[in-house]
Amino acid sequence: MVATGTRDVRKPNPFIDHLSSKAFFRAPASRPFAHFQNLTLSFSPTKLFAIPEFDEDSEQQFWEERYRVLLSPLKWALALGATAFLAYTLLDLQIGNTANAEAFLRLPIVLVLLGLFRYLHVELAAVSNINTIAKLSAGLSAANLIVVLLYDGNPRYYAEIWPALLPMYFFSYGQMFMSLRATIGFGWGTALAMPLAGYSLGLTIIDLIPSILNLAIVNVFGVCTRCQLETYARNSFREKRKVELIAERKSRFLHQLSHNLRQPLQALSCYSSVMEAACGEPASQHLQHVASRMGLAIDELNRAINHILDIGNLENGSQQPLLTHVEINLLLSALENQFAPQAAKRGLNLIVRLRQSPPYNVYSDISILSQITGNLLDNAIKYTQSGWIVVAAVKTGPNRLKLHVRDSGPGIADDVRVDIFKEFVRGQRRRNDTAAPGLGIGLAYVATAIQHLPDHELALHSKPGHGCDFQLTLPVTQHQQPALESHAPTGDFAGRFILAVDDDADMLEALSCQLQAWGCEIQTASSLAETRLALADNVRIPDLLITDFLLSNSETAHDIIAAVYADCGPVPILVLSAEGINDSEKAKWPTDTCLLRKPAKSDMLMGMMAKAMGLS
Repeated sequence: MVATGTRDVRKPNPFIDHLSSKAFFRAPASRPFAHFQNLTLSFSPTKLFAIPEFDEDSEQQFWEERYRVLLSPLKWALALGATAFLAYTLLDLQIGNTANAEAFLRLPIVLVLLGLFRYLHVELAAVSNINTIAKLSAGLSAANLIVVLLYDGNPRYYAEIWPALLPMYFFSYGQMFMSLRATIGFGWGTALAMPLAGYSLGLTIIDLIPSILNLAIVNVFGVCTRCQLETYARNSFREKRKVELIAERKSRFLHQLSHNLRQPLQALSCYSSVMEAACGEPASQHLQHVASRMGLAIDELNRAINHILDIGNLENGSQQPLLTHVEINLLLSALENQFAPQAAKRGLNLIVRLRQSPPYNVYSDISILSQITGNLLDNAIKYTQSGWIVVAAVKTGPNRLKLHVRDSGPGIADDVRVDIFKEFVRGQRRRNDTAAPGLGIGLAYVATAIQHLPDHELALHSKPGHGCDFQLTLPVTQHQQPALESHAPTGDFAGRFILAVDDDADMLEALSCQLQAWGCEIQTASSLAETRLALADNVRIPDLLITDFLLSNSETAHDIIAAVYADCGPVPILVLSAEGINDSEKAKWPTDTCLLRKPAKSDMLMGMMAKAMGLS
């Protein structure tokens, strides 16, 4: 009895609901296939058997790909075939349909199929021999049937034996285990050999006609099916290769674009720093505002282009996250040092709360995580007109920390929350605020980067008029004592002797101007040969080597470092590069080698130089 105020709720069944609807029994509104009426159907054998051809390299790649896909199906087909042969033999022995000697003749094929299965399962190079293994297993299985039939010598068993060829045809025609020529040869060869075996046992042509017709029909359909299967597979491979080639070209274009954009941007950043310092002189103070605005514009352009290139590098796989232990308080302290002046300039109260109890460490990529949190904080500062911004990391579980970036800004409406993570999308207030530059690419980078960091999640809680709360959930590592203090590097480089190597003349000149403005003595080179000449002329060992990673004539930073070490011994090294450098390349550098990506702002370059030289 159902209680008052409640009623039975039937669990929905989509299949029954579909059958019970009137629409299921209603006649179609138009004749089926009516849109094919004007098409001319062609059954031309030329089109049916027109299998696309590849060049030699593509042909080899095609079959290598097919064999990798077919390795597992072939293994289990062999196991199933061995099991079927064994079960068939045991069943005949049990019911007395076969003698022990005849059963013994069937056992070798079981052992052969199991041996081939084990070979495919164990040997790593077995995938390259799939064609041979498939031909061997199919040929031996068919030969075993014919030998057993001939050994038995009873023509009555022919009607039971010949249908066993049909599963073998499904095996050979239904998959591309064997080449087309081998498949057709096996199919028609066995279709001829089996009736000949029956004829040799005394069967008449009339007796053999049913098997001959059935085997011929199955082979005809099998050949047609296999041709269509191979045509489809080859067309799919061709389209896939087109997509891969386009992706490769895009990747090469992005790599070249990255280098060609970051180099002049680094030069612009150096010249801007020099100009801003020069405009501090009394005679040029009227230009200081212009130089300052130009520097801000260059910095914003640097960030935008870096984000665009980094998004592309993450999506095409050329930038792989390097997961390590990240001390959350050091990250928060660096954020506070970096963004406090920007927040103060806009009249905002930036509050960064360091953790006072474990956990202190998260498992992430320090570079990517710094960019993500920096973009969120930069976004909060630019969108908040007055009030405060709070950054804090809160423990939400035994293995999780949630980093909050919360502001008192205008908030985000529900209908635009998805759009803000798209490229080049800016809020209405930002579009009307000339004091808050930006191209709308920062949050797009955040959304892309989060997808490539394992166990990282991003959530947004916002209400129009009540600010935003971006919540970044991070995985926790083992507890360690917090490192709350960090020493800022000094920018006093007066009298330091710097050797700079870069094959871009404009970039090298700009870097020289910037280092000279900081009081450094600078010597430049654009290649390994020029580096050796410069080292031969030096009477003083460089205090720091700044070198690009990739130079002309296939030379790299490895060559430059080796030449400097051979002439001067160990020297502090800073690799200033626009390239994404993998871990295997970094492992070749001397210990404590510093890396900085172009374009780098003057304060970042100054800090990294101080770190490389051990200044504090």
